[in-house]
Order: sequence, then structure tokens, then C-alpha cells
Amino acid sequence: MDLKSSIAYLLRDGKGMNQNALLEILRSIFGTTEKDLQKDLNELINKKELSRDGDLFKATARSRRRIRRLHKVKYAIPLWHRRWTMVVFHVPEVEKQLRDQVRYQLKKNGFAAWQNSLWISPHQLPDSFERYIENHGLNKQVKVFYGILSSVDEAELIKNVWNTHSLEKEYQEFTRNTKRQFKRLRNLDIEADLREKALDLLAKITEIQYLKIFESDPKLPRPFLSKNWEGYHAFNIYQQLDKYLR
Repeated sequence: MDLKSSIAYLLRDGKGMNQNALLEILRSIFGTTEKDLQKDLNELINKKELSRDGDLFKATARSRRRIRRLHKVKYAIPLWHRRWTMVVFHVPEVEKQLRDQVRYQLKKNGFAAWQNSLWISPHQLPDSFERYIENHGLNKQVKVFYGILSSVDEAELIKNVWNTHSLEKEYQEFTRNTKRQFKRLRNLDIEADLREKALDLLAKITEIQYLKIFESDPKLPRPFLSKNWEGYHAFNIYQQLDKYLR
């Protein structure tokens, strides 16, 4: 969430806010300088995303479109019965755009490339992907298989294909940084009303950061996750953000 989007979020209620209040809130989170804020305010006014009423800045409808609409998610990992889903597809080079779209759909649904055009997941193929294949006439190019990998070290497969170590580090960094930021902001010596608005903005930024990691998380079976998997701790933080969001 960039500075301009943050300004739009702070002004979304239409009541307006003066520049000093905006600066204090944005400085508490981003370290924004008065020069940077003035530059962005001028740009937003020129683009008709902000209007000015005396010393108050107000968001226009165009500006409010900067605010992302987010849907609540659950960190739900279904029970695993050791059945794997394998997708093999062959889309010619001349249809590169379509091939990239198939890959995007697979990644979006938690699949990862094992070998060349062989993609794998411990979860069942979702109905949405099957509809995608049907709607694009790809039934002959895309084949789906289900089965048990009896001669494969599944733990090693998951570690290599999904790089769980890197994902856990990303969750760890999110958890550590979020706790530090909220602690610093709660202890900051600013007016109570401005602190409340700043906590609200920080919660929205944190929510967006979490959902970005969550989207890349394949929700692997519990047997292959560490006992204190950082994804659970990050999800607990995400659940607690509602108390700050206004």
C-alpha cells in the first residue's frame, strides 16, 4: 500500500483532514516528510483524486477507488489421505499467452512445477480449474491424474518443490515486523485520535501484506509442516487486526 493509497484510505469517510494531521499519521508509519506529503497531495489534487475545502483535504470518488476491497480468508488445511493430484499439459509455443494463463491458474490453486510440464499438489483439483479447462477447450492438452507416490520421499519432494523454508522465513519476518510496528505505534506520543487513525491504517497495510503471503501459500498437509509453523502465528495476527480496523 503506497503513500497515495494510504492518503485515500485515511480520507475515505469524506470528513476531511488537514495536512498536519495527515503528516503526523503518515510519519508515524512511513517516516513521511512534509515535502513528500505535499508532493503527493498536489499530484492527487491535479488528478482530481482529492479536493480541498479550506485547510481540509477530502477524497473524491476516484480516489476512493484506490482502496482495495479485501475478503476475509481462513487458514484451513484439509485432512490429507496421501493422494496427489498431477496435472500434465502441453500448449504449443505459438499459444504462449494461453500456456502462461494455465500456469497462473495452477499456481493460484497451490500447484507447483515438479518436472517441465508436470505440476503437482497434495490437494484435489478445484472445480474452478476444471471449469477453466472446459471453457477454454483444453481437455486434450491438459490431463489430470490422481494417485499415491509410493516410491517418492514426499517430505523431500515438498521441501524442494514448494521451498517451505523460504515461505516460513517470509511468515517469520511478517510476524516479527508486525509486532514491532504495532508496539512502536501504540507507545508513540501523539494525540489519541490520530493514534487510532494510524493504527487503523497500519492494520489495513498489515492485512494486505498478510494476504499477499497467504496467496502464495499452498496450504500443505500438516504432516509436512513444522510443529510451530509460522503460518499459524501469522494467521493469528491477521485475525486480530479487526480490533484496529474502523
